[in-house]
Amino acid sequence: MQLTDMQFYLYEPSFIYPIHTPKVTMTHRKTLFVKWTDDLQQSWFGECNAFDTAWYHHETINDVMHVLKIWFEDVRGLDLKSFVEAQQCVARLDPYPAARATVMMALYQMFHSLESFHVPMTLTINGDFTQRMMRLDGVGRIKIKWTPQIMDQVKMLATMYPDIPISTDANQTLTELDTETLKRLKPYLAFIEEPFETLDVEADYTHFPSIALDEHATSLITTEQLIQNAHIQTVVLKPFRLGGMDRVLDAMQVLQDKGIRVVIGGMYECGLSRYFTAWLSQRGDYAGDVTPEGFYFEQDVTNNAGRLHNGQLYFEPPVVNQSLLLPL
Repeated sequence: MQLTDMQFYLYEPSFIYPIHTPKVTMTHRKTLFVKWTDDLQQSWFGECNAFDTAWYHHETINDVMHVLKIWFEDVRGLDLKSFVEAQQCVARLDPYPAARATVMMALYQMFHSLESFHVPMTLTINGDFTQRMMRLDGVGRIKIKWTPQIMDQVKMLATMYPDIPISTDANQTLTELDTETLKRLKPYLAFIEEPFETLDVEADYTHFPSIALDEHATSLITTEQLIQNAHIQTVVLKPFRLGGMDRVLDAMQVLQDKGIRVVIGGMYECGLSRYFTAWLSQRGDYAGDVTPEGFYFEQDVTNNAGRLHNGQLYFEPPVVNQSLLLPL
């Protein structure tokens, strides 16, 4: 199998409800799609989870496009006989995990048959508490972004739904001023993602909710160093940060063997990427960042990517509707 062509596309769906985080407010999700075609005229898509600015991660959409153009000129026409050889051909993308993850999404499809499956959903609340909080049928986890009302909101959710794990994400924005709130939240939260900009292996986090790595989980080596702190018991693994789904699978096995709980994280994804987040989430210890079809966007690039069915989300192998994509 030889890759003969690569094309870039843009898709920019609007959010049904604007996304509010401690760092940014978004009304649209600008998303890069990349299509690779082989010598038999078969095509596969990858969805890039980077944003158009560096508000969350240093790689932007433009960075990924630039890196992939250079990489593809070196691998165009290379004969790939197996998935292992496909992994080897992206070795030069190791410094660019978002770019590597985009390629690996397509390469995985080239060498594997995708399956249909069911997973529990996570209800994600991003500044839209009143709109989202009642949609809790079949929910495996509630994830709520940090807001000034976090204490009241978490207590209300814990009272109404005591059997559903609740987590929150502070995006590294908390300071000593938030210490008392963190202490009060401890009885209600399964974990809190990245409360502080810096995490210390030697620090005493005993009085806080269990801490989960997210932004700091950039590699297995870095993660293993930080989980030496006994109060860091959960790791959120995101394919675009580690460099692809294959890297996530490897890291997941190592961490779970050490007794660390794993959550698969998403990035306000369209249907193609959401399929693979959900697929990986089947192996997680908590419900992953998997939202139902139509949760964020009125229109998506795939069908049957997370429809509620018998209390869980049902996914079919994704087929990208290329007519919705804008060629670049």
